[in-house]
Amino acid sequence: MMKVNDFQKYEISLKIPYDDYFNLIYETKYLLEARLGADRCFIAHVAIYGNSRRRAVQKAVEWYTKEIKGVLGQAHNVMTVNDPFGEVSYDDNFACNDSGNKYLDDKTIERIIQEAEGDLIREDSNTGATQCNSLRRVKRRKKQFTQLTSRLTQSPSGTIYYRMTEPATSKGGRMKSKTVKLSSKSLTKALREVSRRGLDKFEKFAEDKPLKKVKSTESKQAA
Repeated sequence: MMKVNDFQKYEISLKIPYDDYFNLIYETKYLLEARLGADRCFIAHVAIYGNSRRRAVQKAVEWYTKEIKGVLGQAHNVMTVNDPFGEVSYDDNFACNDSGNKYLDDKTIERIIQEAEGDLIREDSNTGATQCNSLRRVKRRKKQFTQLTSRLTQSPSGTIYYRMTEPATSKGGRMKSKTVKLSSKSLTKALREVSRRGLDKFEKFAEDKPLKKVKSTESKQAA
């Protein structure tokens, strides 16, 4: 029975090689909606419902494992799930192994590769792996942080960090610094948050701290 929150309709597509389709029939696993395509592969579409594409993919895998796997092998070789609501999109935190980003159809794969501007390519499904992603990164990228001020930096995902000064823990010790994560997402709000939380209360003390006097190497002149 469909749950109340599983209101969004998705579509499972199966591309079944000609001979494998008749193996399904032999195993009495009928897909009456399957139609023969131009490349001698049968195409079948099955509706599935979920509250997100991630949930729809999970349910599709469960359905495939129960109904089809023993005949057609691994799901990633024959099954895709569409993205009718545009839930899959590229950003700095895009995870290829996230359930919501797996089993993508060709149309969605091409769109995401274009959005990624060279960071992603199509994964090779013929690896023999039990699970396979639709996309993979071309290479591991180093995160580049943006320096907003001398003490504020921002990560690629938009998180802002403040490098605050702490007093020395022992007499005669040096001032220390540590990085604090802020909840603000803009420079103006970050500056207000720093002031509100008192993160900058030791800054002036650190800047005004006098330098140690350097002993003179010159000998005193005789009186």
